[in-house]
This record gives sequence, structure tokens and C-alpha cells, in this order.
Amino acid sequence: MYDVIVIGAGPAGVMASIKAGSRNKKVLLIEKNEKILKKLELTGGGRCNLTNFKPLKVFIEQLPVNSKNLYSTLTSFGPKEIMDYFNKLGVKLKIENEDRVFPVSNSSFSIIEALISELKKYKVELKLNENVKDLVLDEKIKIVKTNQDIYKTKNIIIATGGFSYPQTGSNGDGYRLAKKIKQDVTDVYPAETFLITKQNHNLNGITIEDVDIYLDKEKVSGSLLFTHTGLSGPAIFKISEKVYKKLKEEVVIINVDFKPKINIEKLLDDLNNYDSKKEVLTFIKSLLPKRLAYYLISDFNKVKIGQLSKQQKQKIVFKIKKYPLEIIKTGSLEQSLITGGGVDMKKINSKTMESIQNKGVYFIGEVLDIHGHTGGYNITLALSTGYTAGNSI
Repeated sequence: MYDVIVIGAGPAGVMASIKAGSRNKKVLLIEKNEKILKKLELTGGGRCNLTNFKPLKVFIEQLPVNSKNLYSTLTSFGPKEIMDYFNKLGVKLKIENEDRVFPVSNSSFSIIEALISELKKYKVELKLNENVKDLVLDEKIKIVKTNQDIYKTKNIIIATGGFSYPQTGSNGDGYRLAKKIKQDVTDVYPAETFLITKQNHNLNGITIEDVDIYLDKEKVSGSLLFTHTGLSGPAIFKISEKVYKKLKEEVVIINVDFKPKINIEKLLDDLNNYDSKKEVLTFIKSLLPKRLAYYLISDFNKVKIGQLSKQQKQKIVFKIKKYPLEIIKTGSLEQSLITGGGVDMKKINSKTMESIQNKGVYFIGEVLDIHGHTGGYNITLALSTGYTAGNSI
């Protein structure tokens, strides 16, 4: 008989196991893959963007859904506490642009090795290559059935992730198990994914480091990557969730400001004061990559600045400052970095992560209807909710 069985050995499940183990609980951690923390190994391009060191109030405000439900857990174990925790484990950390936190080693294995050491320290029992098939709940005893064995426990923590990164084993198991025990689950959808444009721009591979993107009255900022089908990159990921939802009801146009640090008036002055004998393309190439410059001013190919009318100059400036792109589709759930939706937070005690509908069952990490943008937010939510659940057993 175990005090707790944790299903899923991502950062949420591993942290829950460590915290429960540190409190002298008998813990079994079950993982369907051949190794633990498989998704964490890939994050941040293998560098592991551990957290985001923004003030807690700002961090919470950045979360697109259910941010109020996460105040308690993030207060207990938020960005500062996560950094302190890994520093105490001997992992040196650094803060990079946009407050993103990485190990100094630039390797996710620094984080993984520290967590594995903690699992061993607190004698967490680990079962690999086991897939949970069914749960049987009773007030005192809960049964976990896998493809290998049957286990008894007092509590269950479900930390199976969402649908994103299917190559790491994320296939929606947690939602299947939740529905089996009649736990409320909201519709799931792709969050933090690429966009497919109606325009065939042929600009794949071009990155613009600093853009503003407008969807109606909302503005997001960051880098933008052109792909062979449309747009990707951090700025696009931030807005993709809202684009996905709007596409169900209407045509979606986003407007891109390729030079947000130069206002329209200044850009127009720069164009007016540029050598009038030069071609428009020369001016645009001084601001943007050559292929993008060609694409934006195809209407003015070979035209010299001195030949432009006032209206034409305004049109050129607006192509740089407010370029419209029609979006016809987003990436699928399997192609997204994060799964939106999941186990309904309204049916979870956010101070403990215990289900209100199923006593003794806890849900943590991406299986919940919680997520953040790229940049360290989601690993923070995983570690924080895992810590809270492990501390609550």
C-alpha cells in the first residue's frame, strides 16, 4: 500500500513525488516512457527555460487563463522559490532577456540530474515503461491498474500532460483517466502554435527579432519567423490561442508592425529625407531583410523615391507599420507547444490541487486547464502545482 501514486514523470509529477517523499510518504512514480522528464529534456532547445523571473504579480497577469486560481500555489512555490530550490541543489542559474531563467550549463541535463538525485534521496519508487489503463476509487483505498501490474494507494496524483509533443508520450491519457472517474474536463485546443496565412509569401526562414502584432485591439510583441506555410515564433505563439478561437466565428486579420521602435511620422520623415534618386527598395532594405523588402513593396519595384506621390509614400510606410495578413488556420493540438483546456479548475481545490469531485485524487501540470506563454511560464506552473500537491498529501 502506497501513500500516493503519481502518474506521469514530467516536471509536475517528479516535483510532486519529491515533495511527498520529503515528508516521509511512501511514493510510487509511474512513467509510460523508458525514461523520466523526456519533454523537459527538449524544452528551450535543450537548454531548459526553467522559469521566468518576473515579479509574482506580473507573472500571474501574464497567464492567459485561470490566473486567479493559481495565486495560492505560485505564492507558495513561484519563480523565486524555484530558483532558490535549484540553487540549493547546486544548479547554477542565469537570467536572460525577457526574464527567462536557464541553467548556466545551457543544458537541461543539469536540471534533470538534480531532480533524479532528489527522487533517489527520498526513496521514491519508480516504474518505467508502464501505462496506466484504469483507476478504481474507494474512500480509503484506490487501485491503479497498469499494463504490468495492479497497485493500491491512499492517494493518486495525475500528472500526464496534454496532447502537445506526442513524441514524448503526451497523448491525452490524463483526460481519459479523468473522464473514467467522472472528473469534469473542458474542451482542449492548440495553444502556443504557428499560424497558416492565406498569402503565399515565400519568405520562409526570415526572422524579425522585434515586431508588434495586433489582433483587433490587442497587441503582442516579440520575434516573428516566416515559415513555408505562414508565421511562427514567440510573438505568434502569444496570439495563436485567440486566433484559434476567433477563426471559429469569423475571418481573422492580424496586422504586423515590422519596426515598432520607429513611429509612423518618423518613418515618413526618413523616407522624405532619403536620397530621392534612390529606388524605394534601397530605403526598405535599410530597415528590413532583402526578401521581405521585395515582398512588401512589389507594387513599387524599380520606382525611385522622387517619383512617389504623398499618398504612395504613406502607403509604403503603412506596409511597414501595419501590414495585414489573413490567417486561415492554426497548427493542430499535436503541433502546438502547449495544450489549452483540460481538467476544469473550477472542480479543483487550488490550494491543494485535490479534486473536489474525487477526494484523494490530485491533478497537476498541463493536464489542468492552465497554461502560460513560452518563456518559462509552463515549467513554472508544472513545478508549482506539483509542489503544492506533494505538500498536501
